[in-house]
Amino acid sequence: MLDELKSSAQWLEHAALVGGDLVRLAGMELRLAAGDSGRMLLLALAMIPVAILAWTGLSVLLAWLVFTWLGSVAWGLAGFIALQLLMLGIVAAYCRKLSASLRFPATRRQLDALKEQIHGTQDTSETDSATG
Repeated sequence: MLDELKSSAQWLEHAALVGGDLVRLAGMELRLAAGDSGRMLLLALAMIPVAILAWTGLSVLLAWLVFTWLGSVAWGLAGFIALQLLMLGIVAAYCRKLSASLRFPATRRQLDALKEQIHGTQDTSETDSATG
């Protein structure tokens, strides 16, 4: 009985320590996510002038070169649109990369480990009570 009481007290102490660590980890990841969301906002704002410059500069040049080479307005317009889609794809991929920190990956791993440990402890105690 005394051993079970000591074991329960140790488990509660350990749970309190793990809970405190988890709260600190979540707080640090929240600060990281806030920083990355600020960077994502800046990227979104940077996409506006990039798209305008690409639209008026490189795209028009590409469309003109295609038109001059093939003599077809349709192919010139296709080159114009293709360059725009390529640029938007590159920026979207970088935004997706930055958004990974918004999912709190380290906190999730810690929670999963804690859940496994709790389930493992419960399974062991159920086995012990069935045999004892």
